Amino acid sequence: MTCLPKIRRSPRYQLHLSVSAALSATLLLLATVPQGAVAQDTSVDEIIVTGSFIRRTEGFKTSSPLTQVDAEELAQFGTASIGDVISSLNFNNGTPTSDNILAPQASVATSSSINLRGLGTNATLNLVDGLRVNGDNVNDFLPQIAIQRLDIVTDGAAALYGTAAVAGVVNFVPIKSFDGVRLEGFFQGDDRKDYEDNQFSVLAGTEWRGWDLVGALEIRNNGNLEFLDRPEQFTRGLSSSSTGGPGRFNVPTRNANGVLTGRTSAKADPGCGKTYEDPTQRFNNKAGFLVSGNCWLEIGEWHDYRTAQDTATAFGNARYEVSDDLSFSLQTSYFARENFVRRSPTSSGGNIAGLPVIRGELPGNTFRAVTSTGQPLFARDADGNGIPDRDGNNRVILDPAGIPFNEDVTFNRWRPITKHGTLSSALSPDGTRRDGNKLDGLRLVASAEFPVPILPDWQGTSAITHQSSDSAGPELNYSVSRLAEALNCNVLTERNRCFNPFYSSDPTTLNTQEIVDYVTIVEESHSKSRLRTWDTVISGTIEPGGFQLPGGTIAAAIGHQWRQTYSTYTPTALLANDDAFNGARAYPTRYKRNVQSVFLELSLPLLTNLELQLALRHEDYSTGQNSTDPKYGFVYSPLDTLTLRGSAGTSFIVPSDAALTRPESCGLQGLDDKFSNFSSFVQTCATGNPLLRPETADTLSFGITWEPLDNLVVDLDWSEVDFRDRIVSFTSADIMTNDFANYVAAFGQPTTANGKPTPEQLATWVADPRSDKRIVRSKDDLSFLERAYTSSTNAASEFVRAADMKLRYLFSVGNLGDFNATANATYIDTHTVQLSQTSPMFESVGKQNSITGAVPPMPRWKGNAGLAWTRDNHGARMTVRYTDGVTYDGPTYSIQAAWNPNWRLVDRIEADTTVDLSYSYANIPLFGGESAITVGSRNVFDRMPTGLPQLGGLEPYISDPIGRMVYLRLTFTP
Repeated sequence: MTCLPKIRRSPRYQLHLSVSAALSATLLLLATVPQGAVAQDTSVDEIIVTGSFIRRTEGFKTSSPLTQVDAEELAQFGTASIGDVISSLNFNNGTPTSDNILAPQASVATSSSINLRGLGTNATLNLVDGLRVNGDNVNDFLPQIAIQRLDIVTDGAAALYGTAAVAGVVNFVPIKSFDGVRLEGFFQGDDRKDYEDNQFSVLAGTEWRGWDLVGALEIRNNGNLEFLDRPEQFTRGLSSSSTGGPGRFNVPTRNANGVLTGRTSAKADPGCGKTYEDPTQRFNNKAGFLVSGNCWLEIGEWHDYRTAQDTATAFGNARYEVSDDLSFSLQTSYFARENFVRRSPTSSGGNIAGLPVIRGELPGNTFRAVTSTGQPLFARDADGNGIPDRDGNNRVILDPAGIPFNEDVTFNRWRPITKHGTLSSALSPDGTRRDGNKLDGLRLVASAEFPVPILPDWQGTSAITHQSSDSAGPELNYSVSRLAEALNCNVLTERNRCFNPFYSSDPTTLNTQEIVDYVTIVEESHSKSRLRTWDTVISGTIEPGGFQLPGGTIAAAIGHQWRQTYSTYTPTALLANDDAFNGARAYPTRYKRNVQSVFLELSLPLLTNLELQLALRHEDYSTGQNSTDPKYGFVYSPLDTLTLRGSAGTSFIVPSDAALTRPESCGLQGLDDKFSNFSSFVQTCATGNPLLRPETADTLSFGITWEPLDNLVVDLDWSEVDFRDRIVSFTSADIMTNDFANYVAAFGQPTTANGKPTPEQLATWVADPRSDKRIVRSKDDLSFLERAYTSSTNAASEFVRAADMKLRYLFSVGNLGDFNATANATYIDTHTVQLSQTSPMFESVGKQNSITGAVPPMPRWKGNAGLAWTRDNHGARMTVRYTDGVTYDGPTYSIQAAWNPNWRLVDRIEADTTVDLSYSYANIPLFGGESAITVGSRNVFDRMPTGLPQLGGLEPYISDPIGRMVYLRLTFTP
């Protein structure tokens, strides 16, 4: 991407102008405060600190645990991706380190979201410059060069910010004042030369006619890292699919006389295992391979660990100061992103139920009709056209003197296009389909700081935002109706319009390019989302009748917010018409919701060293939900070197519009059948639930800050979150696990060698009313999963108790230079989960938690330690990152041991320790300006993930398969 796409002008909209009665009454009350009682020293600069709306002076101590990551620390991470930074934070769990397709979130291949405490990405509220943002992909918020710092509050903050602030708040604070120009180039790649990531940035600022102007632009291009680039990694686990190509078919059985019995037998395509190339070489077997009567397909070459993307991000801020207490600001940010997601030509779990019977005379059919004893059968051909004659029931008429014929069969497991035969022209040269999309977003903010007319020395802020995001993505699919038409072709008059679903090496029966392209459909789906807000906050001090607390004056902040969310989705015509081979019918959707909220925050200085902090917020939704949430906090400094703090409150998450009213929608989820050897992706469908209630949480935290020595600061924070009424959208794996547990409870653990029921036992269970009917199996082959149905419900609860530790020590050693030692660690004492009201609580700490999509892997310890050195123009840094090991409880796919020499059965994901090193040299004279250079390496010792027997061969929430990275950062200031 070489330039920014043209920014579209936003549509006009009417701002909501009503203010709640509660806010009006409070303003009238404060208007009675004597003017002299609220006088304050305006010579001291005041700021807004994340976690409070009361204006404070520098050095303010908050009752909530607060972590700040400034621009220098961001640069020290040595990455162009803010997502990599977020993934490395010690209190963040559940942000994937790569684009592994096993991660439950559908968008994981192209986004990185914050997941504090592993409570879910929707439990952390994202802010930019203190205001809500549209979306949760941290890479889209701001150019990295324009980020002044990240403020991270790691306790409940709904009393101030509203819904979603359960685990905490992350505020991306931009640079809003800058004088000059800074150019930066960042280049990184792995030392195996499989992956590159390049970024160019510019930051500029000046003052012009009273306006303080700042602008930034960032352009980034990163390539893809294929599974094939790490064969030793992904082949340690699942590298094949049991839904193969060529496929598996239901073949009718006959008795010794050749009469149909009315039953079928599942058989692999006779061409399965045949190859065009050397069968001893992995990934060259285009016709799959035969195992236990089923045709398996190698799928590794079609997927990536990291997805190729082109991105551009821009930011601008303009501020005009009329006077010391009156100013106006305009702020904008924009991002454009195009990603290129590689996938298999046809996903598994296709709509074979919508396809007709495959007639025996169809070109390529090789299921020769024989008796039960193997004797070949023949059919009557009275007109001599080479096609068997049929009776009134469409059954072939047998005739010992007739012609040989093949059986009519139906699909059991099948993909229209894989590696063999004629490939669609719409596929990439390497045979993959690309389902990437183009996404762009615009954020506009107009704000003002002003004196409150009726409250002398009170200051107010008001901000109006409009944010939009549009997505359009090409989707390659196959038309069921066109496939059916091509399977029902007239083999005499339109043979070139017939679709051969079988393996063929005979040029006369290969599908023509015309028919393959005819059944292939490439269309775009479109998504739009809008967020509009109007925030007004006033703050100042209260001294009714001159009253003050022993510690000083009461401070307050009062605020009102109106916001509106709006989103639409337009599916492809193929999905809308329920004609897609991959995916069920999809419906256009449109959601719109308005929210009104008011809040009050108080700071009560009970003593000069003891402050009580209180907040209360009420939110009311046009869809019927509401919540009132308080928060209480204190800050106590018994010594100059010791500060104690604590907070308690409630938080909530309101159900999304889609969760409440979404029509049935379907997507693929990987599923390991606990009743058979089926291992593949399955269509999983869900609908909205209008009875959902808001999720609620009680939060509690205590902490200390101790400064035993000059320049040595130690922070310890302990926190609890008791999360109830969690909205759970069960994955297909959740349903399968529960169904198998019910089977074991009813009939006991299977005694077979593989620990799974026999086909007869499975048939008994499927017919049992206690079995879960949300799992849909093929009536012709119960070991084949056709579909799973899920639903969202207020069923789960979570309880997490954790401790965070931070240490920072600045010291000098003679002429050696200055040193900065840091250490940050999180210890999770407990994280218990109850998936439903009737299921038992289970401890997730120390486990991979693959049995549910509700909890990510939960290492007990996670931390970073660093040592930085500076002397004159030189600087160096070493960072050690540690993630504790967890028990592996994921799928084993042990059937692969028969053909995969790298397959290994493991029971633990080992602890991960990596080391980063960097060196920089600054103040280099260049072209009349100054430049700086940094060279570094992430994962210096090339630590690779524990190989796991699952797709991709690793756990994406813990491990990164990229290995050692080296980078170069060049900065130039004219």
